[in-house]
Amino acid sequence: MPQAPFVKKPFVKTTFVKKPYEKKFASDSNRARMVFINDNIKAASMMIIDDEKTNLWTLPRKRALEIAEEKWLDLVQIAYDPIKMISTVRLTDYWKYMYQKWKDEKEQKKKQKPREMKELKLNYWIWENDLLLKIKKAEEFLKEWNNVKIFIKLKWRENIYAKKAIEKLSKTKETLSQFWKSQYETPKKEMNGYSIILFSK
Repeated sequence: MPQAPFVKKPFVKTTFVKKPYEKKFASDSNRARMVFINDNIKAASMMIIDDEKTNLWTLPRKRALEIAEEKWLDLVQIAYDPIKMISTVRLTDYWKYMYQKWKDEKEQKKKQKPREMKELKLNYWIWENDLLLKIKKAEEFLKEWNNVKIFIKLKWRENIYAKKAIEKLSKTKETLSQFWKSQYETPKKEMNGYSIILFSK
């Protein structure tokens, strides 16, 4: 029985169904214009790297495009040397590359955002479920690159419950350990209670 003929995949991606991760940023036309891919790269020679940034080959433009087509991948220009007239390109899936670029830029913007000091107040007698809700809120603040002060106020005779207050704060601090760095190993004594300050990593 004769085999069906092999149909090559079109190299220049002009029409296709977007994957879920592509839809997050495909509408940003300005971002797309910043990146040269495939036939849009005009350098006579290309230094090709992979997703791990390993240097694979330096090849003439025509051969580089042929290899990308054979592997069903794209060439994405990372840099261009106008003196040597060589483009550094990554052999990758274009949309995966753009998605990662979008995530990296988003993360960088978070780090550049001025940090605020958020404050959460607890009670030494707080129930376990309520404490978990407070911890969850503190985690959200820390993930948004804010710092968090958690405070338990003790009035007059309530100072006899200082041990409980310290335990609640220490538990909160330990639960959030992967998100913060702190100046103090133990809760700090204040005039009318105890507190901890968690600085986002």
